[in-house]
Amino acid sequence: MITKRGLTIWASASITLLYVLASFAMTVMLVNEGPGAIVNPYVLGSLAGPLEVEIYLWLSIVFSVVFMALTCIIVFRKQPPDPELIKMLLKVGGNLAALRKTQESSVAEIADQIQYGRKVNQKFFSTVTSEINEDKQEILQVLENQEKATKKASSDTISTIETKTTEAAEKVFANLKKQETAILGIKNLNEETATGLKNQKAELEEIRLKIERIEENIAPSHPKLKSVDNPEDIKGIGPALGKELRSMGVTSVGELIIADPELIGEKTRVSKEMAENLQASAQLMMVSGVSSSDAELLMDAGVKSRKDLTSQDMIVLSRKLRELAKIYAEQGKISKAEIPTIEKVSYWIRNAR
Repeated sequence: MITKRGLTIWASASITLLYVLASFAMTVMLVNEGPGAIVNPYVLGSLAGPLEVEIYLWLSIVFSVVFMALTCIIVFRKQPPDPELIKMLLKVGGNLAALRKTQESSVAEIADQIQYGRKVNQKFFSTVTSEINEDKQEILQVLENQEKATKKASSDTISTIETKTTEAAEKVFANLKKQETAILGIKNLNEETATGLKNQKAELEEIRLKIERIEENIAPSHPKLKSVDNPEDIKGIGPALGKELRSMGVTSVGELIIADPELIGEKTRVSKEMAENLQASAQLMMVSGVSSSDAELLMDAGVKSRKDLTSQDMIVLSRKLRELAKIYAEQGKISKAEIPTIEKVSYWIRNAR
């Protein structure tokens, strides 16, 4: 039934489409060839012969409307119920009724079981509640007895602790008094000792200076640096810079002094000016009696080589060095005992020659 109806709709819609296309074709022909043009349709021409384009256009429009209306009627017309479908619906309805009865009986049975379980649980919980109340009373009684015993024990313990603490505190106070007396005695002794040590230190420092001056006058001291020493013996040259100097062929103090400072500035981490200062420090430390701090003082005074030192006036140079040394001593670079004297400056100038 459904298949037959579908085929009818398909056929009617196809014919409607053909007449709509024919109407469109006649409209185009009428526009292109004008009124009065003759057309010989393939199907209708075999029956009625050649027709004018206007007549064929109106016939196509009429047939298009007729078949379109027929198609709509077939599509929207109510179909009679299918007997097989009615049988199926009746069968399903009977099954649903049986299922509903089974469900109602199951619900009633479940409700009875829930009611029974509720009664059993109520009885059980009533029994448990009564037992808990009895146990609660027993536990409260036990806790009360324990609390009384704990209070009594705490009171006895606190009393004992207070007695012992008082005795211990008295002993501690007595010991502290003895220690305080002993500490006062030690403090007085330390003050006397510190005063004596200070005086002895001053005396030893004075003796050391006298011995140094005597040694300078009796036997000339050796220079702090020699030309064969390592470059690292110069203040300001560490392991990293020493490694860089060796990589460029400078392996001793003598080679450093004669090296080109500009080349050192190019191949190492130091600048040309820093290289010149290191060379000046090395030259001055090769003079007997000149230490690294003495060389730094001389360079700050304008003495940058051994030749500069030989041309200096002893009094003028001593005055410059003394002023610089006071600043160094205030900054903590040297001690007051290391401030060069006129004798020491004269000694440097003699040794530089």
